[in-house]
Amino acid sequence: MPPQSLQLLAAALMLALALSSGHAEPAAPPIAKFLRGAETPGAKPTIETSRDRAQTWRYTLAKPHDDWSQPDFDDSAWQSGPGGFGTEGTPGAVVRTKWDTPDIWLRREFEAPADKPASPAWLVHHDEDTEVYVNGVPAASFPGYVAAYTLYRVEPTALADLKPGKNLIAVHCHQTTGGQYVDVGLVNAEVQDVPDLPAGFKPLFDYPLRDTCICLGPDGVYYLTGTTGAPTWWVTNEGIRLWKSENLKTWTPLGLVWTVERDGVWQKKTMDGKRALWAPEIHYLKGTYWLTYCMNFGGTGLLKSTSGKAEGPYVDIKPDGPLTGEIDASLFADDDGKVYFVYQDGKIARMKDDISGLAETPHLLRPTNAPHVGFEGAFLFKANGRYYLSCAEVNNGCYDCMIASSDKLEGPYGDRYIAIPHGGHNMFFQDKRGQWWSTFFGSDGTAPFSERPALLRVDIPAHGKVAPRQ
Repeated sequence: MPPQSLQLLAAALMLALALSSGHAEPAAPPIAKFLRGAETPGAKPTIETSRDRAQTWRYTLAKPHDDWSQPDFDDSAWQSGPGGFGTEGTPGAVVRTKWDTPDIWLRREFEAPADKPASPAWLVHHDEDTEVYVNGVPAASFPGYVAAYTLYRVEPTALADLKPGKNLIAVHCHQTTGGQYVDVGLVNAEVQDVPDLPAGFKPLFDYPLRDTCICLGPDGVYYLTGTTGAPTWWVTNEGIRLWKSENLKTWTPLGLVWTVERDGVWQKKTMDGKRALWAPEIHYLKGTYWLTYCMNFGGTGLLKSTSGKAEGPYVDIKPDGPLTGEIDASLFADDDGKVYFVYQDGKIARMKDDISGLAETPHLLRPTNAPHVGFEGAFLFKANGRYYLSCAEVNNGCYDCMIASSDKLEGPYGDRYIAIPHGGHNMFFQDKRGQWWSTFFGSDGTAPFSERPALLRVDIPAHGKVAPRQ
């Protein structure tokens, strides 16, 4: 018999022996997907977490027999303690039982109602990799870690064996480094619809960058900028850097085109030791390039290229102080030639005709279903004759791009929705062929990558939601 056949036969015999002895290794649970939404107000959890009130679990720190997740497994030799389990100082953790070894196995009985949850969701805080079984059935796995209690989708097979009355949940968590914590529950949730990101999505190039912005110039060249200065960009950075490309694939650095130290005036001050320029955007309007920006201690500004070239030099239109308070500045030019200053959470003000300052008091554009489209990263664009306001919002720990749209600039704007998951703070632009694109940030622990410049094509139907093209 060939060696490969002998190996297959040996593996089959070992599996058969394990099955006959009742100690087969449980199948790997399916990876759970994040949900955007919130727990249903007033709904009783099917499995309560220990976030608000301690729940008692059986637990062991030594690897148990392979049938440890089965309801009939004897866990009487395991220890008993209140959740959650982990180490103090782990972000978002509510530690009631110390756990500081590489692995922990947990078991707990719970009572399920006669009717299964109408809209079930896992409520989990895991640091790090966690597997969950319900009545011995592989229910969900949560790779990596989060920094807060997080909602996840429940696969239909996960609760297939859930029955009224007594049930069993079993959990295994593996830790490698840093903080550690695990707590698992099952709740009813009000879930938002979340589009998928395209397969194989990856950064444009490997350079630390936040808040990516791209502008197509009249010379047929794309110009890219964003927040730079890693790893101290929360505290200090140099200024504004640019890159250029003719095909959106190969990018050439143009270096620093404006610096706080060389060109700044009011921007040079510090607050609690902080002085960093954030979220610059590049725009081409009225025959030249413009750079909007903000300072991390608060205040927005606008720079104008005096040469008509993207690389400048640039002058500040208001060197004696910020145009507005708050952060995250942008520009929008309407079809009639009027230019608007947009910032923070959707505040807007028309600018003077020569873009030398604001011509009116700013006001907020609001969606119908929320106080604002998002709390920061405002960007306004127009497609198919309709106005789209995008902002960044944190949804269940995910930093998403939200959008609301209107037939009129001043509104009313419709319901806000998630357009680009993990995408805010981002912006939208058209390429040379008129195809719409979104930039991508990735500023949360569940994004496919973090703090690298990226692009994805988007569809903008005339009467529908903006979403990534698959």
